[in-house]
This record gives sequence, C-alpha cells and structure tokens, in this order.
Amino acid sequence: MKQDINLLEGNIYRLFTKYFINSVAAMAMIAFYILVDTIFIGRGVGSDGLAALNIVLPVFNLTFAIGLMIGIGGATSMSVSLGQNQRKTAKTIFTTAMYLAISMGLLFTVLGSFFLDEIAFFLGATDNNIDMVTQYMQVIMGVSFSFMIVNVISAFVRNDKAPQIAMWVTVASCITNITLDWVFIFILHWGMRGAALATAISSLQSLVIFSFYLIRGTDILKFVKVKLDVEIIKRIVFNGFSNFVIELSSGIVIFAFNITLLKHVGEVGITAYSIVANISLICVAVFTGVAQAVQPLVSINYGAKKNDRIKRVRNLGLISAAVIGVVFYITGIAFPGQIVSLFVTDATELMELGSEAINYYFIAFIFMGVNIVMGSYFQAMEKAYYATIISMCRGVGFIILGLIVLPAYLSTVGIWLTVPFAETLTLFVVLGIYLALAKKQGLG
Repeated sequence: MKQDINLLEGNIYRLFTKYFINSVAAMAMIAFYILVDTIFIGRGVGSDGLAALNIVLPVFNLTFAIGLMIGIGGATSMSVSLGQNQRKTAKTIFTTAMYLAISMGLLFTVLGSFFLDEIAFFLGATDNNIDMVTQYMQVIMGVSFSFMIVNVISAFVRNDKAPQIAMWVTVASCITNITLDWVFIFILHWGMRGAALATAISSLQSLVIFSFYLIRGTDILKFVKVKLDVEIIKRIVFNGFSNFVIELSSGIVIFAFNITLLKHVGEVGITAYSIVANISLICVAVFTGVAQAVQPLVSINYGAKKNDRIKRVRNLGLISAAVIGVVFYITGIAFPGQIVSLFVTDATELMELGSEAINYYFIAFIFMGVNIVMGSYFQAMEKAYYATIISMCRGVGFIILGLIVLPAYLSTVGIWLTVPFAETLTLFVVLGIYLALAKKQGLG
C-alpha cells in the first residue's frame, strides 16, 4: 500500500533504507529469476540453448533501453517538478511518457512479427541454431509492448512514494516466471519456446497488476488531456538517455564479445561468456536497485534545492554500492567453479574457461556499483549530459577500446579483462565530473 511519506522533510536514513530495501529486493528478485531462467535453459535445453539465449539478449536490451529511457527519464522529470510544486506539469509528464511507451511498444511488436528471421541472422544466429533463436525471439518480440510499458509504470510508481508496490509486483512476476519455466521446460518439454512463454506471461501479469493500480487512481499518476509537447518529450528523453545508452550498449557489447570470442576461442567461448554475462546481469541488477533508491530522493530534493539532503543520500548510495561490489568480487574469486557448475555439467573445457572468465571479469564489480550510482545521481538532478558521458564510457567506448587492444596482447585473458578495464577508466571520468560539479554547485 502507498504510504503518505514526506520525501522533503522525513529522516533521510529511514527514507533511504525504505527505498533501498524495496528497490534492491525487487532487482535482486529479477536477478534471481535471470539466474534460474538461465540455469533451467542450460540444464533443460543444453549449452546450445544458452548460446541461443545470448544471441537474443540484444533484443531484450533494446526493448528495456527504450522502456527505461522513457520511464526513468519521465519519473525523474516528474519528481523534480513535484519538488518545485508544479503538480500540473508532473501529471502531464506522466501522461506523455505513457503514450510514448505504448506507441514504441506496439511498433516493436509489429516489427518483430514481420522481420523475425532477418533480425535473428543479423544478431548472429546460424543455420544450426536459428530454430532455437526464433522460437524464443518470436514470443519475446510479440509482447515487447508489455516489457516496455511495465518498465515505465514501475519507475513512476517508485517516484510516487510507492516503492513497495513496485517491489511486490516484481516479486509476483518473478515467482510466476520461475514456476512456469519449470512447468514449460521440464514437465511439458517446450524448450526455448516454453522459456520465452514463461517470461512473456510474467510480464503481462505485471502489466495487469499495474493497470489496476493506475485505474484505482493516485494523486499524480493519472491520465490527463495533453497536446503534443515537444519540450516535454525532449525533457523525458534527455533525462533518460543515459539509461537508453547503457541498456542499448549492453546489447552492442554482447554482440562485440560474441564476435571477438568466435575469433579467439570459438563457440565454447560464447557459451562461457553467456554464463558470465548472465551473472553480470544479476550484479548489475542489484547495483541498479541501489541507484533506484537514490534517484527519487535526490530528484525531489533537488527540485526543492535541499543540497544537504542530496549529499547524504548520495553518500549512502555510494557506501552501499561499494560494499556490495566487494562482496560480489570475493564471491566470484572464492567459488568460480561452483558458479559455472550451476549452469552446465560434464563439460570440462567450458568449466575451465568459465572459471577463468569469472576470476578476471569479477574485478569490475569493485568499481561498477559506484559508477552506476553516480550516473543515477547526476541523472536525478537532470544533469543528463554527465550521466550520458558516464554511460557512454562504461557501456560502449572503453569496452570497445578494451576489446580492440587487450586481446591483441593478452589473448583470451584480455577479453575477460575488458570490463574491469572499462569500469576502472570510467571511475576516473566520474571523479572528474564530480569534482567539477561539486565546485560549481556546492554538492561536494
């Protein structure tokens, strides 16, 4: 149930804890679902299923990229407007964002219906796995409108003082997904199509629940009559563009990693990377939960010009992200073989390659959480330019640079060190932006 909490005057530690618990719990549940989903595909379909899933991941990334851009960009704009006591503008922003999400979601669904094979081959499908890839992709693209709309509503609900509702909708969706995965893959033996159906049904479930929340009515999240306002659309897109960049770049990076691994290692390298990539999604999801706890509190207090509260929220987020990152790193170093064995069995070469990948790749998590939180921090204050720079650096620029340079000198190890390389360089960029902004606006 939505609570009447005061984000401008309430105890900052209690508010952060409330948002932190709900946001991280929701993202951790998503992470757990991703883990279980991947394990089910690995054990129920096989390593070919994991490779097919990895090929389809960029489709997820693009869909979620647009959904997050509209959702977080719109929710940030709404919260800043609420902090400035501009309630009419806040309602207009919500309505505009929803219309954008519905339009883009339906467009994706139509494109996926007519160009399925072309998209699959472009992403790297081969004659050997095209059936698995299209079985999964056909279902996913058929309900891409749902993924997009759910991402948008979830962001607005969190910013409407109801992070617990967003959390419980997510938890319910993940439980449904995991349950249906088990039924469709292991009992009905529907393979990749069954895994996709489980994901699609869980998303539609979230859409229905969120729809009831909106129909019941909230003070701010209600549809109002709006005209096409280019300035509001630009504000939403600009504020959410860094999320678009980081999500879209995830798909580009997976594509680039797949091509590089095919060249240096072969198909077993793609399978090993699919394991590491899915583990990375779990860790990123938790870091994103911390960032989601920071954003609503920073945005509304920034609108109200309460700098002291902004700094305290930022520092709480950074400490949380740093501690979690170290825990992830230690876990990977201590149990690499056990992590790989969750996904596959009786594949000695894959076990060795996957364990090696984890030992090097997990270094990135020490810095990754701090970079993600700081990107969200700048974005929450509508400093989208800085947030986009951070996203471009850690999401595309330094990754591509690393894939070009490091494998040439370090071979396969260089591939696994690419993400730690990118996150380390990004941390220096973050520090430079922070020092410049802190000096200018007194937010040191």
